[in-house]
Amino acid sequence: MLFRWFSLVSIVFLCFIPNGSLQVEVHVCDSTNSNNSFIYCNGPILAAVNYHALYNDSKEFVDMPMKQDPLVVSNAWYAKFGNTTVANLNKTDVQAFVNEYFSAAGTELIACTPDDWQEKPPKLATIADPALREWAYKLNGIWKTLCRKIDPAIEQHTSRYSLLYVPNNFIVPGGRFREFYYWDAYWIIKGLIACEMYNTTKSMIRNLATMVDQHGFVPNGGRVYYLQRSQPPLLSAMVYELYEATNDKDFIAELLPTLLKELNFWNEKRTVKVNLNGKEFEVYQYKTPSNVPRPESYRVDTVNSAKLANGMDKQQFYQDLASAAESGWDFSTRWFSDYKSLTTIETTKVLPVDLNGLLCWNMDIMEYLYEQVGDTTNSQIFRNRRAVFRDTVQNVFYNRTDGTWYDFNLRTQSHNPRFYTSTAVPLFTNCYNTLNTGKSQKVFDYMSKMGVFNYPGGIPSSMSQESTEQWDFPNGWSPNNHMIIEGLRKSANPEMQDQYNVIGSYPQPGSGGEYDVQDGFGWTNGAILDLLLTYNDRLFVPDNFINATTASPVQTTTKVALTQLQNSWAVLFAILIYQLF
Repeated sequence: MLFRWFSLVSIVFLCFIPNGSLQVEVHVCDSTNSNNSFIYCNGPILAAVNYHALYNDSKEFVDMPMKQDPLVVSNAWYAKFGNTTVANLNKTDVQAFVNEYFSAAGTELIACTPDDWQEKPPKLATIADPALREWAYKLNGIWKTLCRKIDPAIEQHTSRYSLLYVPNNFIVPGGRFREFYYWDAYWIIKGLIACEMYNTTKSMIRNLATMVDQHGFVPNGGRVYYLQRSQPPLLSAMVYELYEATNDKDFIAELLPTLLKELNFWNEKRTVKVNLNGKEFEVYQYKTPSNVPRPESYRVDTVNSAKLANGMDKQQFYQDLASAAESGWDFSTRWFSDYKSLTTIETTKVLPVDLNGLLCWNMDIMEYLYEQVGDTTNSQIFRNRRAVFRDTVQNVFYNRTDGTWYDFNLRTQSHNPRFYTSTAVPLFTNCYNTLNTGKSQKVFDYMSKMGVFNYPGGIPSSMSQESTEQWDFPNGWSPNNHMIIEGLRKSANPEMQDQYNVIGSYPQPGSGGEYDVQDGFGWTNGAILDLLLTYNDRLFVPDNFINATTASPVQTTTKVALTQLQNSWAVLFAILIYQLF
């Protein structure tokens, strides 16, 4: 009886917020998409574990498999604790219950070695600089440490796991990120292709396609608590990159229906209309429907919600947090109304330029892939859609005064004129008339004016120097730096080849945010390997490159030791921007 009552109220229920309005509570997973939501997505066990802070990282608990079926675990909880409020529970008793009914996080995953891994891939052998070539081989070796497959036994008891079952091996990001993640996979795949690991690439793409076929979209990651949000849409780009490397038309034909289904998710679930200068435009935004604490960040979300000013809507706060997580930029001042405080987050009022640039690319890729399989009708449809949407991007996001693209805020009906690396995504995706070489020049001039080229090892995510968020200054992220470097390289403006000059002291690990810097890291390795291969005949470690072992800049007269090169992805970006542009 207790369980039946609990299952009825735990999915969604009406609740009053301080201003008196009535809202529906939407959990990150429920009975419509999972069979264990009352354990991993809501309910008294989740609340108690986080209230008593059994683990430093909330993700630890929601990644722990159950030793018995969820109904048995739930009934055991009520038999032991009844309806006692979490505040009145004894922490030791809660920990003992978890120890009895749950296994350690990550035990449902098995390490593996990709069947197409080779110690010295021929492509990497083309890297001219010996030190960089050896570094690439070392990075290639990391794929073996990041390869995972799901224990087949899980299929017999899927309800005991928060893990979303996928049939094939995959590469994980690393660290606390034990499962597959969506947008990480694009840069991981770029690295796998550089290492000629085409079978592993296909397996990863098919895993993500399985998610689309089952859920209608690619979740943020491979856990049930991600089933209400996605991440930047890059599945089409992954298929495109593999096709360019293999010319496998059969694989395109297999995946095109899935790619169309995913694009329809964004068209149906993540669009909004905006009126500018008497015209209506339809654009994309990050807006997950969930409005409760994220299970993997449950404690920090509830702690932060307690800091809200009186009268502020906690459910809206939670929705904006989850929507920022959907962007991959969790968190950044670009989502904050005061550009300072997490408590002013308003992600659902921000139209992100990078998301729209990526979906513009999706349309371009769909046109191309349909053309490759001989479907001229659908190819023409997407050619026309992309042409119209490219015009939309220019009208909504492009700022002619500053010569760059900005986020657009629905509340203020204006651009956010602060620098974020997202500004260059339309350059990377060619979501503009590429014959207009002046446009790329203006983007470069804007970035130069903002001083973003003055930092060692690459471009910071923002120039918000008062921020402590991980997607802000001084942190730089490999995917964003990769997109900027490649966007400028692909630009038709020849002047780009002489102006990109960023060099300085050896970079330090990033900081800030909800978790420590993670080892691995899948997308970092992938971005490095792709750039090492792209510029294989042009990159050399400078003789005077900064010695990594000193806290302050020290000029050296010898090449950087290989062990120093292995310490940070940012070394490569320092070399790239020092030599290429």
